[in-house]
Amino acid sequence: MNAFVVEPQVKSQNAKVGAVALAAGAFLTLLLSHFSETLAPIRLLSLALSAFAAWSFCDEMGMRKPLNRAGFVFFAIAVMAKVQLVLGVATDYAGRFYLLYAAFLLAAQLFWSVAFLHRQRQVRVVGTLGVLASLTPIAALVIGHLALSAGAFLGVGAMLSAAEGAATGDYSFVMLVERLFGLWCYLAAWLLWRGQIQFQPMPE
Repeated sequence: MNAFVVEPQVKSQNAKVGAVALAAGAFLTLLLSHFSETLAPIRLLSLALSAFAAWSFCDEMGMRKPLNRAGFVFFAIAVMAKVQLVLGVATDYAGRFYLLYAAFLLAAQLFWSVAFLHRQRQVRVVGTLGVLASLTPIAALVIGHLALSAGAFLGVGAMLSAAEGAATGDYSFVMLVERLFGLWCYLAAWLLWRGQIQFQPMPE
């Protein structure tokens, strides 16, 4: 009768520290998405904190599992692209770095969300939301390559134009991706804190 009721599990020290770091990184990501100023020291601190949190998160999920490894690799590349943007890149190439950052951040969220679908019900719900939140902008990017007007409402057209070297100050697509990722991290941090994300030695 209570077979499908999932009680919070015993939390490891890594899970608790990772949950706090993930929530703090999500907060900074959401906060900084509202500012256009460089704020380099705070942005770099946010990226370092997020990288630490992602490592802790993947340790709990099981770094040896392909989906978790793939998500971490894409996230690491996204972080490196963002570091380059914070430190400064040539104007002609900034759009390409922003596109790389946004696309790989979405890919990381997608892989980790799919990994959630192999867990208990509460985690699967978050995984489903994460998959939907990732696939929508990814689809807009793909369609936008075929017809620039198709993803205009998400800022995809401006993003793709910037990637081609066009001068534009519209990075609303990147802002959207950061906010989606920040909200997803809040949910992941909550699951991590409750002990509902633990290594499961079984194939995904």
